[in-house]
This record gives sequence, C-alpha cells and structure tokens, in this order.
Amino acid sequence: MNSLFFQSPKTIHIPGSSTVGNGFELWDIGCFSTERSLAKKLKKNPFYPFFQQQANVYVLEYYQDTLWKGILLFLICVILMSLGLFKKVHNQETWGFPAYGVGIGLWLAVSSLPRRRLVLNHTRGMYHFSIHGHTVYQGPLYRIYIRLALRSDAYGKCFFQLVLCGYKLEPLVLVKLSEHYQQLEFLGRHIARKLNINYFDCMAVSYRHVVRHWPLGSVYSPGIVPRRNFSYVPRYSLYQEDDVMV
Repeated sequence: MNSLFFQSPKTIHIPGSSTVGNGFELWDIGCFSTERSLAKKLKKNPFYPFFQQQANVYVLEYYQDTLWKGILLFLICVILMSLGLFKKVHNQETWGFPAYGVGIGLWLAVSSLPRRRLVLNHTRGMYHFSIHGHTVYQGPLYRIYIRLALRSDAYGKCFFQLVLCGYKLEPLVLVKLSEHYQQLEFLGRHIARKLNINYFDCMAVSYRHVVRHWPLGSVYSPGIVPRRNFSYVPRYSLYQEDDVMV
C-alpha cells in the first residue's frame, strides 16, 4: 500500500520539446521530400523543423545537405580516378574532369561542415542565426518567414516549394517540388502558426499572406488602412463648356 501511494509521478513527454535534434532533419532526398513526409514529421514534432527549447523559444540546429552531396561527389570521383576510368575518350585526355570533381566535392564538404544554429526567441522578439558559434545575424522576427515558392519547367508546368527564408539566412527547403498547392499552403500556414512567424504566398500581392510581425514604424499594420488624400478637381458640365465656347 505504501509503495502505491508514494510512487513518483510519470513524466509527460511533449512532442518537439525534448532535444534540439541531430542536425540531419533536413536531409531528405528530392523524391522523399513531399508534403506527405512533411505531414508525418509535423505529427511527431508540431514545431518541425524546430524544437521547443522553452516557452516561446524554438531552436533549429542543422548541417547543410551539401555536406553529403560533396562527400558523395568526392568519393565517386576518387573511385573513377583510382580505376583509371575516363582517362581518355576518343583519344582525348579527360582525366581533368574527375580531378575537378574531387576538388569541388572536397570544397562542398569542407564548407558545409560547420553546424548551423537558428533560434526564434519570441520573448525578445528576435531571431539569431549563427554558424559554428559565430553570429551571422540577429534581427527582428518580421525578417524570417515561411514562403510558398513557385517553379515551372520548360513546358510551363507549375511546381511548388515550401521554404523557410530569412535575412542573412540560407533558404531551407521543407518540400522540394509538389503539384499540390492547397496541401502545401495548409502545411505552410500550420508551420507559420505554430512558430508564430509570417507566411507568404507564391504571389507577390495576395490576400493569402499571413503577416503576424510588422516592421517598427510601418505605415501598414493590422487593422489600419492608410487614408488616401484626393485633391478635388472641379468638373465643368457640357453646357458650361458650350457657354464658354459661345
């Protein structure tokens, strides 16, 4: 009986509030980066791609996906050079192409090694972006937003991307390419609402924008419509013009 009454309470796990992730959450290959996979991630973590560190503070730590792309390119070119492939094509020296790929792959991997950290601090009303502990930019929250980007192919077919954008921030693509506009709009609005940031449609001027943060001293603010000052220009009737002509 005593053990029944003196049991320690069970800890309640809140999704998205445990850790800051391993840095590889955004490493999705194009065919797997769809709105369906994003919806599954949001079901596990409602603040995806961020993690809630504390109340009104969201943290995202990540590595750029060019890290694995650079490593893959480097390994492929090294294997081609070691096997002696592509040395000559039609009696022409072509060994420079894999050597060039080795250099490009190594540069991509090294430049992507530093860990990125993005913090949304609604308590202070600012966001902070740093690379390997060095501050790149710290500014107001109206400069970071979710954007629905529009892309089209050579045949005029439209595709949509869901991107996390910001000033001095590398664009973070949440969904690579999709034809489903309404689903991406719903997911983008949901992420922006959970993170309490702005959402912008693919059109520059659209009633689908959701603006939660405005620049200080902005003329346009929620619920305020600027008044237009029209100058009165008197009009003359047709009869008056006839009288003047007479």
